[in-house]
Amino acid sequence: MTAGPAAVIDRVTLVVSDLDRAEDDYVRTFGCRVEHRGDIDPALVRVLCIRRARGRRSLLRLGRERIELLEFTEMAGRPYPLGSTSTDLWFQHMAIVVTDMRRAYLRVMANRRFRPISRNGPVRLPDDSGGVMAFKFRDQDGHPLELLAFPEGDVPGSWRTGNGSGSFVGVDHTAIAVSDSARSARFFGSVFGFRAAGRTENRGPEQADLDDVDDVHVSVTRLSADLPAPRMELLDYHVGTRRPIPHDTASNDIVATHSVVRVASLDATAAALARCGTPLARDDLMILHGGIRAALVTGPDGHRFLAEEQAVPGLRRSRGVLAHVTHQPGDVVGD
Repeated sequence: MTAGPAAVIDRVTLVVSDLDRAEDDYVRTFGCRVEHRGDIDPALVRVLCIRRARGRRSLLRLGRERIELLEFTEMAGRPYPLGSTSTDLWFQHMAIVVTDMRRAYLRVMANRRFRPISRNGPVRLPDDSGGVMAFKFRDQDGHPLELLAFPEGDVPGSWRTGNGSGSFVGVDHTAIAVSDSARSARFFGSVFGFRAAGRTENRGPEQADLDDVDDVHVSVTRLSADLPAPRMELLDYHVGTRRPIPHDTASNDIVATHSVVRVASLDATAAALARCGTPLARDDLMILHGGIRAALVTGPDGHRFLAEEQAVPGLRRSRGVLAHVTHQPGDVVGD
C-alpha cells in the first residue's frame, strides 16, 4: 500500500424515487456522465440495514467527483419531509462549482423539476463569509444542492483545471447541519481524520437570502481542506427550526443522503468508533462486490456515512478488531 490520507470522501449518495428521471436531470442539467448502471448490490442493502429490498443504482461523474443515485424499487422509503428548512439537522447539500453563475443558474431554473431555496437568485456573500457567489435549490426529490462560483482571480488551484461539462465543474463539498460544531468536529477528526481547517460566522441579509432563513446566523466549519474534493463542511445554525433527524429514519428514505468514505483501514475506523463510545457490532459489517469491506457509521446527529475499505489482492489481513468478518451466504465477492 502507498501512504496516503486515512480517509477521503469517495462519493455522495442520494436516494431517489425514480432513477431514470433523476439520472436524466443530473445528466442533462449538470452534464454528469454515467459511469455505471445496474442493480444495487444485495450486500449493500444489508449494510444499509434495509430488509428484503431490491433496487437500481447509477454512478455518475461530474468532473473528477462522483455522485451515486440509489432507487429502492421494492421497498421505497418515505419522501423528503415537507416544510424542511436549511436549519433542520437532516439538511445535507452538495456544492457544485460553476464557472459562469448566471449561465448555470438559468440552466438549473430551466428544469421545472428543480425549485429554488434562495430567495432572489444567486447571492454574493460578504468577504468575511468567503466572498463567493452562491445559489441553493432542490431537485425533484427535495435534495438540497448549491451552485458555487469563486471570485475571479481567487479560484482555488484544484478548480482552475476542472474537467466538468460546460459551466458545471465538479463537487466542491458536501455540507451537513449539526447541533454542535465542536462535538461534530471532534467526532469526524477522531473517526476519519477530517481535521477542522477554518470557521466562519455567516450572518446578514445575503446569508438570509441564500438560506431563506430570517435573522440567520450559521457557524460554518470546513474539514480537511487539504484533501481532494469533495470535502466536508459543518453547518451549525443558531436560529430556525433545527429539528433533529427522526430516530426511525431508514436508509431507503429520500432524506437519507450519505457520504461514502474510502478508509485506509476499517479496523482503525472501528477502533476509533469504539473510543468515541459508538462501537460497531458484528452485524454492521459486510463484504461488498469486489472484496470491499464496508460498515455503516452514524455521526453525532444521525447522519450516515458508508465506510469502505478496498481489499488488496495478495495481502493478508491483520487480525484486528474486525477479524471476525467472514463471508456470509449471499455476500457478493468478485471483481
